[in-house]
Amino acid sequence: MARNYLVFFFILILVFAFTFVFCWQAIQEKNVLYGTLAVLGYLTGLIASLVIGFQAREESGSLFVWFFGYTILISIFFVWYLTRGGSLFQFWIP
Repeated sequence: MARNYLVFFFILILVFAFTFVFCWQAIQEKNVLYGTLAVLGYLTGLIASLVIGFQAREESGSLFVWFFGYTILISIFFVWYLTRGGSLFQFWIP
């Protein structure tokens, strides 16, 4: 049974957009609630893209490359946010 993985990809793009807005607001306003929502959004995007990417690869769909590319992109932004937010909220030892 072939699934329409393109719908999942667009949903993940929307998740990334909202997550990036939350992380930007958390950094600008030093808001811990927005920071927590950003971390949850990044983790949700990472896990969902990996799971859907493996399913697409298993069904020999061609969109698995896009899902793994999305995973790499969101991982880069997640590490950037963790280092920036961690130093801003002083989670790291000075």
